[in-house]
Amino acid sequence: MAKIGLNNFRYGILLADADGVPTYAGAIKPAKAISCSVSITNNEAKLFADDALAESDTSFQSGTVTFGIDDEDQITMATLLGHQVDANGEMVRNSNDSSPYIGFGRVIVKMIGGVYKYKVEFLNKVKCAEPSQEDTTKGENLEFATSTIEGQVATLSNGDWSKTKTFDTKAEAIEYLESLLGGAVDTYTVTYDLNGGTGSISPVTVIAGQSVTLPDGTGITPPEGKTFLGWALSASAVSPTITSPYTPPSDKTVYAVYGD
Repeated sequence: MAKIGLNNFRYGILLADADGVPTYAGAIKPAKAISCSVSITNNEAKLFADDALAESDTSFQSGTVTFGIDDEDQITMATLLGHQVDANGEMVRNSNDSSPYIGFGRVIVKMIGGVYKYKVEFLNKVKCAEPSQEDTTKGENLEFATSTIEGQVATLSNGDWSKTKTFDTKAEAIEYLESLLGGAVDTYTVTYDLNGGTGSISPVTVIAGQSVTLPDGTGITPPEGKTFLGWALSASAVSPTITSPYTPPSDKTVYAVYGD
């Protein structure tokens, strides 16, 4: 057996742990996978009797998972680390933020007897830590800067900490991984069109079912002689047609509305 690839990270917020039966908020797909390593610490206890080893314990104690992704997208970082994204698309880090427990899985491509197989490795309970940040100036050789996140692996209330299963196709593996997390969850992006005004408001991406706090006009300079009124789903709207907070049903562009 040879491991020849890594792809399709999925994670989901752990909502409940009922006697070792976890409930997750749905499978979220972060940025593309670059690397993943899991380091496990086992209990090491030995009991000698009559000058011989009578009992030993090498059971699971704790673990650390470190994974690299190709883009530090805000929805991934905010969800994993408990941060908030405000109406202007800014991710706000606060010292009181607390990372939620998540389930975390990945698909590993293997070759067994010359045939591709797809192995799901799933960690039942992980808490991620704030990553260190390091940036360097462009030198003679181009280097890609990627994001690395580290999490502590814990056990469910019944002691379970991991699941694994191998499939013949990638589609089967992804379906199984997403089912462990409660099914796939879509993400939607709200893009702001200032519709003749000037300024800059970054798009905001949220998990399906979540709401976006629409900007109140701060930072927007309306066209001459106009006043900002709100937002609509059409560039020709003469009055606001959506209110804040707004729950997008899909990817949406919202347009600034101005009045005299």
